[in-house]
Amino acid sequence: MDADKIKDFFIHHAEKMVVGIVILTSVWMVYSGLSLPDMTKEQDPERLANEAKQVRASIDDDHSEAILPERKPTFDIKAELAEKNEYVPYQAYNPSKTWIPIPLTESTRRQDPTLLAPRALMTSSHIESYAVLSSSANYRARDLPPAEPVEKVEQKKKPQPKRSRGRRGMMGMDDMMGMDDMMEMDSGMMDPGMMDPSMMGPGMMDPSMMGSGMTGPVRTLSSEYNFGFVPNSSASIQSADGKHPVPQSAWFIAGTAVLPHKEIAEAYKAALFDADGFLPQRDQPFYFNYEIQRANVTRKSVEQLVEEDWVKIASRESDLKRAAFVWAGYAPELVPVDYRDLNVTGYIPPILLSDYSKFALHPLIPMRTRVEIEQELLFEESQQIEEINPDDLELAGPGATAGAGGIDGDMGMDYSMMSMDMDLDMGMSMGMGVAAGMQTLEVNPVEYKIMRFYDFARRDDKLSPMPGQKYVYRIRYAVQDPNFPANPLHQPKMATLSADVYARVQGLMIEAEENKKRDFQRWSPWSEPSPPAVLPSLSSYYAGPVEQSRPRTFEIAGKKIDYYKSPPKADVLNFSHNPTYAAPMPIWMDDATEGSSLSFKGTSDIIDPINLQIKKVEDAQVLSSSTVIDIEGGRPLEIVEKDELTEPGLVLLFDEYGGLQVQSEVRDQEKYRIYSFAKERGL
Repeated sequence: MDADKIKDFFIHHAEKMVVGIVILTSVWMVYSGLSLPDMTKEQDPERLANEAKQVRASIDDDHSEAILPERKPTFDIKAELAEKNEYVPYQAYNPSKTWIPIPLTESTRRQDPTLLAPRALMTSSHIESYAVLSSSANYRARDLPPAEPVEKVEQKKKPQPKRSRGRRGMMGMDDMMGMDDMMEMDSGMMDPGMMDPSMMGPGMMDPSMMGSGMTGPVRTLSSEYNFGFVPNSSASIQSADGKHPVPQSAWFIAGTAVLPHKEIAEAYKAALFDADGFLPQRDQPFYFNYEIQRANVTRKSVEQLVEEDWVKIASRESDLKRAAFVWAGYAPELVPVDYRDLNVTGYIPPILLSDYSKFALHPLIPMRTRVEIEQELLFEESQQIEEINPDDLELAGPGATAGAGGIDGDMGMDYSMMSMDMDLDMGMSMGMGVAAGMQTLEVNPVEYKIMRFYDFARRDDKLSPMPGQKYVYRIRYAVQDPNFPANPLHQPKMATLSADVYARVQGLMIEAEENKKRDFQRWSPWSEPSPPAVLPSLSSYYAGPVEQSRPRTFEIAGKKIDYYKSPPKADVLNFSHNPTYAAPMPIWMDDATEGSSLSFKGTSDIIDPINLQIKKVEDAQVLSSSTVIDIEGGRPLEIVEKDELTEPGLVLLFDEYGGLQVQSEVRDQEKYRIYSFAKERGL
């Protein structure tokens, strides 16, 4: 056969050959399997399971005897223990000192001082003008035209007593009194250069402001009636970027409370004074912060308030920023430095014209310094001492210094004049954990320190209080944690802390490590809620004289009846605040009768709160729903024959909030005379 035929054979029969090989292999495999022995006859499953159980049971048996030999001691333990317990007399060593260890109990470990809540929280509502910083010195009230001169009231001249003549060229006492009256009547003629700036106080006008407003035809409110902050005085903060003070309306609710400083200091002493590592610059109360919250009680009572109703409105940081960047200074402090602290006592706003003491003081805070009180006690004690024999006195040594009331003693220093820079430096030092001047323990802490806050109504601010809504407030303070101070170098040893303080501080240290910031503030409990307060209306009312017509008496059915031909009339002053000009606008309403509304429309005077000039407002309008509903007084007093003395006037008003107000001529006399320009009119 040739090669081509063999090749064709394999090509056409390759598949048949493969199939044949597969069949032969399968036959061989079947034959081989049939020739193998039966496994079930050699390996029984039940027998194998029983053997496994036996092996497992043998593992749990104790095989110690077969593995470990019996242990035999090589020494006498009982004899060795007896030898170690033999008494060794310490006299043989002749120790110079014997040391008796005293275990550290919980009573000597550092505790957390108890922080007490602020007390006696009081609130009051105000609408005033105050000074804010502005890049321009222009404001709307400044551009108003001067007010018209007031009409003088002719008064009957009283007979003057004859004056005694003095020597030629000399002035008698009566003449000098006349000169004083003339100077008081025309303060605008005083030369500004003759005034000593050091004699100026918070109620006096700065000489630099006595320009065109104090001379010429422009009327000016007398500086003696300026009870508020004076811009550009020594008490104001000078703006470094050249800003000027301008008036702005301040519509706010103010609050004051007292901090029980003495009780807190005693709590610090009880918790830390006897503990190991006591440091005065760390272990006494250093106040650092405060927070104020407000809740709306217009539609619910205070008892119904829940935690979600309270909203944070201010803190120390926000108040300091407002005083530094918004206010044009701050009003001079009225509370002695002993009873306030920079970190919890807010600055007084630069209120213009008005007396700010009504919301800057608290009835539990004294108005005298500790030095004055101590000097008064020393004086009272000295009055009780009997006459002293000079022979019993001894001369002081060369190194002796003056005592509490002496010349060289620090007790004679007037701390109420502390500058703002000193206060700020003290606050910064307290933030670092060391308070300037507090390196020693405070011996006799004051009873209370004052706390203040202000809730200003601000336009387009969701947190602003709204008119017609009733609010309550609460306040709390923070101290620097003595067991976890701001300065890590002052951190007390962990071994000196009590168990609960140790756990708290350990958690704070872990948080400080994670956040790279120490949470060194400990917060006091919240104070009790304040009484409800509302924003005031834009007008205040002061009663003036009441005029009654002479009655005619008729006798009817045996009774005497007084008949008045006309109803009584009263002069009422509407002291309105004009928000357009941010200035007070006193409106004198004469001949008001029962049913008279205290609204006004027309030309009115307005007081420029910056330079005290009296300007004129055309088309002034005051919309007030307050109404006179009753008038009493004005009748001649029976104790005199003439009609010069009459009963004081009383005016009953129905105010804008639906309440009743009684305005008294006697109580309102000062404000009524000032803002009705009574002295200028010759009354």
